[in-house]
Amino acid sequence: MFKIIVVCICCLLTGCTFFGGKHAVNEQQLYYRINEAYDFEVTHCDSFAMARGRGTNEFALRDAKNQAMKYGEEIGGTHIVWIHVDEGEVTKVVAVVYKCLQ
Repeated sequence: MFKIIVVCICCLLTGCTFFGGKHAVNEQQLYYRINEAYDFEVTHCDSFAMARGRGTNEFALRDAKNQAMKYGEEIGGTHIVWIHVDEGEVTKVVAVVYKCLQ
């Protein structure tokens, strides 16, 4: 019994969801190599693509931005600048993808 209590306390302290919470794996914040930036930060860079994302659940904005960032990273972008966010029934984002030589 003591071992179970210790395990539960450790899980609470570390923030893990031992009993498989709803958003345990699927909703975690992902790490991207592409950087979010403002337009004045990328004036020396080449813009070469537009990225779009859509989201529909309770984390719609985050999902839409993650989708656009993933696309920007896949095509070799280094920075992304958000130019439009529409938080309607379906949340949509549009961004410009830049490639900056560092």
